[in-house]
Amino acid sequence: MRILSFTNCALDPTTGSGKTVMMYSQGLRDLGHEVEVVAPDEFELGRRGGRAPKFRQAVGGWKMLKRRMREGNYDLVEFFGDEFWLATRWLRSQTKRPFLVAHTNGFELLNIERKKAMASPPRGVRDKLRRYTVKQTHERFARIAFESTDAFVSLCDLDRRHAVGEGLYPQKRTATVPPGLDEEYLGRPLVLEREHRVAFTGTWNVRKGVELLTEVMTALMLKDEKLVLDIYGAAGKEAVILPLFPEVLRARIKVYARLTNAEIAEGLGRAKVFFFPTQYEGFGIALAEAMACGCASVTTPTGYGGELKNGDEAMVCDFRDVASMQQHVEKLLHDDELRIKLAQEGWTRAQQLQWPTVVGQLESVYLKWLEDR
Repeated sequence: MRILSFTNCALDPTTGSGKTVMMYSQGLRDLGHEVEVVAPDEFELGRRGGRAPKFRQAVGGWKMLKRRMREGNYDLVEFFGDEFWLATRWLRSQTKRPFLVAHTNGFELLNIERKKAMASPPRGVRDKLRRYTVKQTHERFARIAFESTDAFVSLCDLDRRHAVGEGLYPQKRTATVPPGLDEEYLGRPLVLEREHRVAFTGTWNVRKGVELLTEVMTALMLKDEKLVLDIYGAAGKEAVILPLFPEVLRARIKVYARLTNAEIAEGLGRAKVFFFPTQYEGFGIALAEAMACGCASVTTPTGYGGELKNGDEAMVCDFRDVASMQQHVEKLLHDDELRIKLAQEGWTRAQQLQWPTVVGQLESVYLKWLEDR
């Protein structure tokens, strides 16, 4: 296969989306396919980091795609992100064209729904106007991006089912291919004796459910004077995070600097519980990494968490159910039998996320679609 891949994220191996694109692409190359990846630094109009990046990527991606179509022949073009609605609509209209795939690191249409569910009522005319503008632009263009492609690949089955339910694709033109885990997380021995710690990994923002994390952990740490909270992935945010907790708790809250994968895996290997109250994930690699390190997990039904067996592989709580989250985290901290059961099942499940395996799945899907076409 000769594949052209457009991505809306930088090819940065320290970010989940960037690493996923890089690993899929290199994996397909290793299997003998030709894969060219075009990142925003090659096509985004204007200065990177400026205003209206989605519009600048839409126009720049369309112009770059037209140039690439003149220069070479491709069997398949994949698009990571809904920014490419102009490109997909234009290419779909061409008589001779490659097969078009929306390959998502997170399904924007479902993410939009989750944002609406989390949003408070609009405040004033300006807020109403802003929401109306977003609906008429970004939401509309996102749907065009998916309507203009032939097939859909997601990281989790929840996104795939939503795409089918929206009538965007027939089921046979959709697939779920999860990402793999880095080698530092896989194959670690399952250590069942743990320190009295709860861990969280993620950027410190609303989508990750940090207000729920703060509420639950404040209540638990006030009751339990030995409990420690470890926060990974939020380096440099101590001045933002610590004031959210009562002063009496702050000495037991560890906000770690940027660490290597091996160092994060070591830290996760000490914690009893991984608490991940995220409100939307395209996959949620942090959850899978924690499970691979033997943490018993409490999470929400999105991304990877939406596919786990509740009560066996993890405790899966409704998105805003603070009482349930608190109850399950506390129970796992003190009920070793239940914690060990979840840790063992979760560890076994996470070991399946091997990069050679998932790249092989993606290759099979693409070859089958091209053959059917």
